[in-house]
Amino acid sequence: MSAAKLAAKAFTEFMVAADEENQYQKFEAEVDEDSVVRSLRMVEQLFPDQALMLCNRSHPKLQYVSANCPDVMGYSASDFQMMTVFDFFKLVHPDDLKGLQQCFTFINDSEPYDPESHRFILHYRFRDKTGAFMKIRDEKLAIRNENQKYVYFTLFRKLPVDEKFFNVKLDIHQFVKGNIVKVYSYNPRQLDQITTPRQNDIIKLIILGFSNQEIADRLNLSINTVKNHKQLLFRRTNVRSSVELASYVRGATAEGFMGRHLR
Repeated sequence: MSAAKLAAKAFTEFMVAADEENQYQKFEAEVDEDSVVRSLRMVEQLFPDQALMLCNRSHPKLQYVSANCPDVMGYSASDFQMMTVFDFFKLVHPDDLKGLQQCFTFINDSEPYDPESHRFILHYRFRDKTGAFMKIRDEKLAIRNENQKYVYFTLFRKLPVDEKFFNVKLDIHQFVKGNIVKVYSYNPRQLDQITTPRQNDIIKLIILGFSNQEIADRLNLSINTVKNHKQLLFRRTNVRSSVELASYVRGATAEGFMGRHLR
């Protein structure tokens, strides 16, 4: 199966928790078209610089794409409405598909959550009509309407050209005491594709808790070489410290998060 098909499959299973009832059975999606449109038009006014698309996973019989889609995504609203999930993922940068698949799998493996209190924000690259790739922010969220049902949708924002991009990343936000705060960042495990044998040696010693000088001594390297390798690894994995890098490699942070926050 191609990488695009695998990513599409993971998305179609999005928010279906393992060994639990379907997310959309627990938090029922609105099916009344007028109610959905009213809700989305209100959201459009709040986020005029972002393209909005109704989630076709939760609302399979309804379609809605905001009129500003060409300005943000480079495609008309009708173009987006005609796209299948597979069509969409064929436009994602090939190097980002595996990471996206892992992000959706991470969410799918989590417990059901109240969609009104959680937001899932993905960063990846997407091809426009000219064939160029742009960096986008893809936010999955929902609101509860007057019928006490949920309207699930995506907000797309084109990121600045000069903003650096290293790998796909998933940020999870949650309402806490009336404020939206980031509670976790998930970085897909891609080290097997991006590290050299020397960097793997350094990672093993980082996990064991060795300092830069100790790593340099053990591998017969200069301390500056060790620091340069570490900074490169930090950038590639979107982490900021040796502790985060060690957790990233072990996969411990992902396991710890799912038990603490998605409840």
